[in-house]
This record gives sequence, structure tokens and C-alpha cells, in this order.
Amino acid sequence: MTISKTPAGIAAVVLAGLAQPALADDCSDRFTEIYMQLDQGVPTKTVATTQFKGAPATVNDFLYLSQDHHMTVPTNPAGPWVLTYQNVMYQSADAGKTWAKVRDLDSAQNAEGAIAAKKTNAETIRNAACGEETIDGVVLEKVAADLTVSQGMVTENRYTYWLSRDDGFIVKALYETTAPNFEMVTTQTIEPAPELSLPTPQ
Repeated sequence: MTISKTPAGIAAVVLAGLAQPALADDCSDRFTEIYMQLDQGVPTKTVATTQFKGAPATVNDFLYLSQDHHMTVPTNPAGPWVLTYQNVMYQSADAGKTWAKVRDLDSAQNAEGAIAAKKTNAETIRNAACGEETIDGVVLEKVAADLTVSQGMVTENRYTYWLSRDDGFIVKALYETTAPNFEMVTTQTIEPAPELSLPTPQ
């Protein structure tokens, strides 16, 4: 490639060199913005498939109304349903017909803890990549990055999000996790669920 030695040509080269870090920073900021969300601000239904290396995959439906009202339904293999409602965790062994209290919770404190943990993890975000990908004929925003998660045990992770270009809704997420003694991949497909209704045990 021939580079002009004129002042304008040299300036163009300098500006091109400065543009790449700026774009990288913008992408890292975009990933951080997505990662720091506790929810998407609307009721959602998520199908989560988790597979540890060398083991069969498991599938759960996660139904979410709010931080204090959500339910997990294991579908493959089937198992007891778990519901959180008004700072209490419940479990049902009969597909939601009856509920047994498991323990009390503090949703506000849990949310504060989750935010604090995410802030710590966000300091390790690196290798961010932003672009687009077409899935089922729909062009989606794609944002990915590596990060270290240090709660419980230290794991290295690659998180990838696919978002609607219309409203920024996360429609798919891929979490690839590596630890000293296991590897795990979780894929989530997510959809808004405006008509969602969940049990309210007394």
C-alpha cells in the first residue's frame, strides 16, 4: 500500500490508527451495558439448555415477571418446579398444583449482591466483538466478550448476546464457561411474554 507523504495523507493514517481503539472501546462499553442488566424490563420466557462437557444436556423453562416473582420448570429431564414469590422460595412436585415453602429470601439484597458481583466481573471484560448475524431470516445485533467470573469459583467465560435491532431486546444468549475441573455451555432463547401469569402461593 502506498501512503501519501503529504500532511493530509499523514493525518489520515494517524486518524485511522486512532479509530480502531475507539471502536473497540465502544464495543466493550456496549457489551458492559448489556451484561449489567438484571432483567429486560418486561416479562419473559426463556428456554435454557445447559450442557457440561461429557454429560447429557438439560433443558429448563424460566418464566420471569419480576425479580421477586419468577419460576423455573425443568423439562428435560422433568423435575420439581421452583417458584420465587414475595421473598419466599417454593417447590412443587405436582406441576404447580400444590406448593411447599423451601426457604425465605431477600430479593432486594440478592439484587444488590448481583449488581455488585457484575461490577466486579465487568472490570475483566476483554476481547469484545460487535457485529450483526442473521438468524431465521432476521438480522440481529451480535455482541460478545470474554470475562472472568470470580463468585463462588473463578471461571473464564465467553458471553455472546443477540439482540433485536428494533428495540434492543436480547433474543438469544450463549454462555461458554471454563473452570479447572469442568466446561459448560448454556444457550438461552428468550421471548417477551406480556401475558405471562405465574402462581401466587399463600
